Order: sequence, then C-alpha cells, then structure tokens
Amino acid sequence: MNPTTNRSWPIRVSDRRGNSIYITWERWEHALAHPGMENGLLDTVLETIRLGTRRQDKYQADKFTYTMESFDLPEPYTHTVVVVKIGWQGNPPEHNNFVLTAYLVQKW
Repeated sequence: MNPTTNRSWPIRVSDRRGNSIYITWERWEHALAHPGMENGLLDTVLETIRLGTRRQDKYQADKFTYTMESFDLPEPYTHTVVVVKIGWQGNPPEHNNFVLTAYLVQKW
C-alpha cells in the first residue's frame, strides 16, 4: 500500500467493453510527472478508463487512448487522457492490459 494514496497497487478497473486494465505505482508516478497531474486525480484517471471514449492508435494496434471531459481539472485543462497497452502474457495466454501513462489536455 502506498501512503500517498492509501491504496493497494496495482489498481484494477474495467472499461466499458469489460477489459480489465491495471495501473502500477510506477506508471502512476510517471503520470504525475506530466503538467497538471496530481495525486487527487487518480480517481479521475480510473473513471476515464471506465467511462471514457476509447480510440485505437493508428500505428500501434495494441495501444488505446481513453479520453474523457472533466469539469474539476486544474485550469486550463478540460480532458483526461489515459494511454493503455492491450496485450497477452503467459502460457496459456492471459490478458495483460496496463496503463502506460495518463495526462491532461486542453480542448476547446
């Protein structure tokens, strides 16, 4: 458990298609390095995976971007973006879907 967030890591959440996706503490620390990101936004990131719009990357078929508008982000940001890698691991193969990073953007 990390004392900063009072949660056990990794954290798992399902998207609207039923894909189980996890975020590790290391990937969350990476996301926190982006401008505007702060610990209080972890729930927003998880909600973006659960409810956001999902788009497949044009060049990497196993990479997806989840985006969602949010009104409680720090100024001037309007949307949360979460980049997820969808894959398989092990024998027999099992889903290994994980967050690569998360960041905030301004769309108008």
